[in-house]
Amino acid sequence: MATIKDVANEAGVSISTVSRILNFDDTLSVGDDTRRRVLEVAEKLEYKKRNKRKPKLSNQIAIVQWHTDKEELSDLYYLQIQYGIENKASSMGASIERITYESIDKSHIKSFDGIIAIGKFDHTEVTHLKSFGLPMICIGENYLRYNLDCIRSDFETPVRKIIDRFIQNGIEDIGMIAGREITVTEKQKVRDPRVETFNQYLSSKNLYNKSFVYQGAFGPDSGFALMSQAIADLGDSLPHGFMIGSDSMAVGALRSLQQHNIDVPKRTSIISFNDVAIAKYTSPALTTVHVHTELIGERAIELLLQRIKNPKKVPELVIIGTELMERESSL
Repeated sequence: MATIKDVANEAGVSISTVSRILNFDDTLSVGDDTRRRVLEVAEKLEYKKRNKRKPKLSNQIAIVQWHTDKEELSDLYYLQIQYGIENKASSMGASIERITYESIDKSHIKSFDGIIAIGKFDHTEVTHLKSFGLPMICIGENYLRYNLDCIRSDFETPVRKIIDRFIQNGIEDIGMIAGREITVTEKQKVRDPRVETFNQYLSSKNLYNKSFVYQGAFGPDSGFALMSQAIADLGDSLPHGFMIGSDSMAVGALRSLQQHNIDVPKRTSIISFNDVAIAKYTSPALTTVHVHTELIGERAIELLLQRIKNPKKVPELVIIGTELMERESSL
């Protein structure tokens, strides 16, 4: 595992700056460019260099981002996926350009050989992207109904496993701090399979308590606010186990628990999702669900090249498994 010193040396900043950025310290006065550079370096150092020779391609690929650049700095999941794609594309000689959905220029987008769209796009947005007539792969949701290849992670299975893990450790009062997303254009609420599975699976065991579930924006500030609200609302009835929608939310939630002198994991265990680089640098380090973003990147590039070669190919839905990374924040 790369150390904070490694990240600092690569990013050209101090160790203390890296530590504060990785812990989303909002009192740190640095620009977004510096913040992004540190976060990207932390992610890139997690990837092992591969020496396998790959065929060199000349394809120009557009990554269309659902989130704005600023939003990505608060929730690193999409940034992590982007790097997985870029890592694979680079090894094959393909060139990548990042474009936010709101900044798409039709004359420019038509110069690409294909699109990889990352995020939760609504009907208007998917239809708009399809209108460019380019081969397209979607990451994040099931878009088979639009005749599009798509890739998403399996988030349902780990939710059940986390609940089973808590119960096996004698924890039956289980809460959730979840993110809430809406689409950009139609302002439609985005379905979160983790929340649905959490509600259904706990209900099947007669352990579901609606008052233990809090939802808000993805990001550390929201995680802090939601956990603080849970502590204020529930007092001594605060759940002994929490599932948290993302690592960045967990950073904020952890800070709130520590400010309230609630021991993690002895009093309250927390398990989050994504396993971005920051998960390893918190204190305690986060137990989290690892999303195989490098594999997602590989499959996205492979599917796009297949689609470019054979536009009439039957569309596929690829579901990538996840893995629980056991660290220090849970029993």
